[in-house]
Amino acid sequence: MLTEWDKWMSLKADRVRNRCRKGIPPALRSRVWQYLCGSHQMVYLERRKYQVLSRSLGNPETNSQIKLDVSRELSNHVLFASEDGIGRASLFNVLKAYSQLHSDNSYCQAQAPIAAALLIHMPEEDAFWTFVCLCNQYMTDYFKSGLVRVKIELNMLFELVKKYQPNIYYHMIKCNTEPIYFAVDWFMCLYTRNLPWSTVLRIWDMFFFEGVKVLFRIALSIFQLLLGDSESRKRLNSMDKLMESFRNLPKNIIDEDVLINHSLRYNFISKRELAKLYRTQLKSIHLLSSHVS
Repeated sequence: MLTEWDKWMSLKADRVRNRCRKGIPPALRSRVWQYLCGSHQMVYLERRKYQVLSRSLGNPETNSQIKLDVSRELSNHVLFASEDGIGRASLFNVLKAYSQLHSDNSYCQAQAPIAAALLIHMPEEDAFWTFVCLCNQYMTDYFKSGLVRVKIELNMLFELVKKYQPNIYYHMIKCNTEPIYFAVDWFMCLYTRNLPWSTVLRIWDMFFFEGVKVLFRIALSIFQLLLGDSESRKRLNSMDKLMESFRNLPKNIIDEDVLINHSLRYNFISKRELAKLYRTQLKSIHLLSSHVS
């Protein structure tokens, strides 16, 4: 497949998508991710640029924050366990280089788990360009100051809950709970801080092919599995109980097969629908800004 990648993507894209949904074989995962996002081309086209960025001094204040975050990231993984190990050094280099490349995107802590996950699967320079492609193509403006894009998308998520899961929507309203209160990490960290590692990898396999709509499908599945029946809603009948459940999701609903298979029920959610919701949210923001001013 990889030796004829362009042919497969032009003539057999459905088969590639289905393979991603079933899970990419671990031995191929790194290379397939890079081919899906195009970072394999960036490594070639921008050769030596990463070395320049990673060796630059960088901003002292940003560097200090990155060092602090690196020391806390995936410390239970062998690659990042040692304070002076190669894993932490590579993670620092990748994050510092990205802050140099995109000074308009402020560094934030949510970048660290994504870069760390990539480093587990590929060499440092490959991880850097894959991270760049993720930020540029999949997570546009996620890390800009104010997190406006993420907040908009979480409002979009709540609109999808209202449309497709009305019982859950009105239960959350009754409990004064919205996705913006608990799901920022879900989207910004691509679920790395919230779900088992095996489940995260399956989500990423789909995400690299299908994009941000996968994040919405997973969130809707979590809501349905957690609150889909009336007994669960009766039990989780307050803001405190809901928030605790969202922060510590039950193991039975976040098993990779359970959650991934359930999320495929929401394949009808399309980029077109998300784009329409995004435009609606932007109009609301502009109207509110005009009213305030």
